[in-house]
Amino acid sequence: MRRRWPRRRKETYEQLRVRMIVETSVFLTQALRRPELAVRIPTIPADRDRFPPAFTVAFWDPILFD
Repeated sequence: MRRRWPRRRKETYEQLRVRMIVETSVFLTQALRRPELAVRIPTIPADRDRFPPAFTVAFWDPILFD
C-alpha cells in the first residue's frame, strides 16, 4: 500500500514568512501566559559529567514522541 502525502499549499515567500511570524508569535504568547508548561532542559557541565543513558531516554521520549 502506498502512502499518500498531503498536498503542499502553494504559497509565496511573503505568505510563508507572514505565516511563520504569526505561528511563532502565538507560540511565544502562550509560553509567556503559561510558564508552568515550559519544558525545563536539564544541564550538566560538559567537562565534569555525562547524563546517564536512562535519563536521556526519560527526558527525550515524552518530548519527541508525544
